[in-house]
Amino acid sequence: MSEERFEWMVSGDLVEGCTSPPVCPAIWNSPLQAQFHQGRSQCEGVFTFNIRRGYYGDIDLGGLVVAYAFNSPSPFPPAQPTPWQCIILIDEKAQARQAEALEKIFRTCWAQLGEVLKVKRAKLEFKKELVEGGPLAKHTVRIEGHYNLETRPFRTRDGKPRYVNSNLGGHINVGASRVNEFNDPDLPCGQWNAPGMSVTYYDFILTPKKLHWFPSA
Repeated sequence: MSEERFEWMVSGDLVEGCTSPPVCPAIWNSPLQAQFHQGRSQCEGVFTFNIRRGYYGDIDLGGLVVAYAFNSPSPFPPAQPTPWQCIILIDEKAQARQAEALEKIFRTCWAQLGEVLKVKRAKLEFKKELVEGGPLAKHTVRIEGHYNLETRPFRTRDGKPRYVNSNLGGHINVGASRVNEFNDPDLPCGQWNAPGMSVTYYDFILTPKKLHWFPSA
């Protein structure tokens, strides 16, 4: 059976590091630990997308990296719909047409959650290292001038990834950060140094029919 062809598609590896202890309660839409967030029930973090395969029309997007640096609503969960805020960071390796395509895709996907404050170009480096042959993995993300993340996975006694279910039923592998530093004044809560906090990682796919990056059952 041939693969369905969309107007655009990106897929690959996703890793998220945030400022809540593992596993971040936001996955269950539960209150966030105010003692870790200057007395407020909120969370900050970065979703990093390593695109293994992707296209926008005839534009190849494979091999590029994009990130959302975000702030959750505060307090969380909000009593009424409240926009999440983010900065989109696009790989400086992207050529002009590629960068334009990535901005369109990731603006469209974030629109479900909230507001894009800025879009920036940066040097993004993504490294995924399988542990004992996988599927356990540790990750390193560098966004020059903005972000450093190093992770370790949680494992079961028999060496398999520990996971939780997404709100759509798919598996979200979990771990913790060894390094978790961010600094960008254009994000309202845009500075943290919070090692030991929640990490999630999994394969993602985005298409016009699937604008969320969480895995489905």
